[in-house]
Amino acid sequence: MASEFNYKKMVPLWIIGILYILPLIVNNSPYFDDIGRSVYGYFSWGIDGRPLSDLVFSLLDMGAPATNIAPFPQIACILILTSLCYLLHLKFNAEHKMGWLVFTPIFLSPFFVQNLAFQFDSLTMALSVAFACAPVFATGRGWLKLFLCSAAGVTVSLCFYQAALSTFIAVMCLYVLFELNKRANPLHLAFNVSAAVLGLAVGYVLYSKAVVPFFVTSDYANGYNQLIGGTDDLYANLLLTEAVLKSFFTGFTGKIFLVVFIFALAGALTLVVRMLKRQDSAKIKIANIGLLTLALIVLLICIPGPGLALKNIPIGPRVFIGFGFFVSGILALSSFIFNEKAHRLNFLSIILGVLSFSFIATFANASKSQDKFTDKVINEISHDIFKVGFENVKTVTVDGKMLYTPVAQKTVDKYPLMRQLIPVYFDGQLAWGVVKMTEFYVGFSRPTPERQQELVKNICGMQEISNGGVYKTYFKDGDLVISFSLGNCN
Repeated sequence: MASEFNYKKMVPLWIIGILYILPLIVNNSPYFDDIGRSVYGYFSWGIDGRPLSDLVFSLLDMGAPATNIAPFPQIACILILTSLCYLLHLKFNAEHKMGWLVFTPIFLSPFFVQNLAFQFDSLTMALSVAFACAPVFATGRGWLKLFLCSAAGVTVSLCFYQAALSTFIAVMCLYVLFELNKRANPLHLAFNVSAAVLGLAVGYVLYSKAVVPFFVTSDYANGYNQLIGGTDDLYANLLLTEAVLKSFFTGFTGKIFLVVFIFALAGALTLVVRMLKRQDSAKIKIANIGLLTLALIVLLICIPGPGLALKNIPIGPRVFIGFGFFVSGILALSSFIFNEKAHRLNFLSIILGVLSFSFIATFANASKSQDKFTDKVINEISHDIFKVGFENVKTVTVDGKMLYTPVAQKTVDKYPLMRQLIPVYFDGQLAWGVVKMTEFYVGFSRPTPERQQELVKNICGMQEISNGGVYKTYFKDGDLVISFSLGNCN
C-alpha cells in the first residue's frame, strides 16, 4: 500500500470534506459541552475515561484553562477522516476507479454530524476512529503483528472516545467483505479475524483495568458502565435503536436508501453466486457464505455499537458512528455487482453524498436560527433579572423546554432525527442556556434537582416578573424560575 500512496490523490477528498463542514465553520457556534468548556475553561474528559483527549487539548491549548480554538479542531477532524477513507480505499479496493467514494459515508453519515458540530470533541472523536481502524492495515502481515496492533489500537481509541469501539469491529467486517470478493481462503480470513478479536479483548481489558480505575470519577461515565441484566433490557435497547434509525429513514431519504439497499442485496446475491460457482469444496463454500452472513450481521449491530450491552444505552446520534461504516458496507456490496467495472455504481455514493450535504446544511441553518433565538431570550431574561435586582437573584431554574423557531421546526418535521441534533439550550434541568447566560454575566448557580422540582411545583406562589410570549419569569426569595411551560396561575 505504501508504494501506491500518493497524497495528491487525497486532495479531492480533502476538498469534499472541507466543503462538507463549511456550514459548521461559517456558523462557528459552540455546541452543548463546548459552551461549558469555553465559559469555565475545563477539559474534564479524563473523568469520563478519555484521558488522551485531555492530553491532546492541553497541548493544543498550551495548557489550562481550556480555550476555544475552533474551527481548527473541526478542520483537523475532517482531514483525518477523509485521509482514512483514502487509505481504506488503497487497502480494500485500490483497483476500483474513485473507489474512495465507497468510504465517504464514514464522515458523511448524518449521525456523525453531531460529532462534527462539537468544536472541542470533534478532533478527539476523529482520532479515536482513526486509531480504532488502524489495526486493519496490519491484516496479512502476521498473526502476532495484527494482535498487537489491535490491542494497542483499541486501548488508545477508548482513551479518546469509547463509542468509537464499534468502528474497530466494523472495519474488520469490511475487511472480510472485500477479501471474500477477492476469493480469499476462509480459513486464512478466520485466522486473521481471530487475532483481531483477541486483540480487541486484550485492549478492552487493558483499558478497563489500567485506565478506568485511575481516571473515571464522573456520574456521567459511571451511569454508562452498567451492563444489561437480560434479554428484556436487550430488547428495550433494540427498540430504542430502531426508533433512532426510523427518525432518519423517513420521506425522500428513506426512498433513496431503499434503492441503495436493493443494489446492495443484488451485490450480495451476485457474490454468493460467484462463491457457489467456484471450484471449491462444499465446506469452503459453506464457510464463505457463513463468513459473509456473519460479517453483515455484525456490521448491522455496529450501528448502535457496544451501547446495546449497556443498561442505559446512549442514543445520541454521535454514538452511532458505526452507521457510516454500515453504509460503506452496503455500497461495497453494490460495487460487487460488476467487480472489474465497479465504478459504474459510483453514482450511488454520489447520490448519498448529495443527500448528506443537504442534511448538514439544513442542520447548520436550523441551528443558527435556534442560536439567534436563544440569544434573544437570554437578552430578555437579562432585563428581567435587572428588574428584580441583580444582587437579589441567587439561583436560576428552568421549567419546560424552549420552543423551536419556525425554521428549526420545519427542519424537525422534515428530518425527525434533527430533534436530537438541533440544540435547545433551555430544557428543564439540562439547562445549558443557564451556562450560556454566564457568558453575558447573567448566569447564576442552579438549585439541586429536588429543589428545582419543588420550585416548579409551587411556581404559582411566586411573583410573575414578565411574560415574554414564549416564556414567563417568576421570582421569590432569591429564586428565579424561567418557565417555558407557560402555565396559567390565574
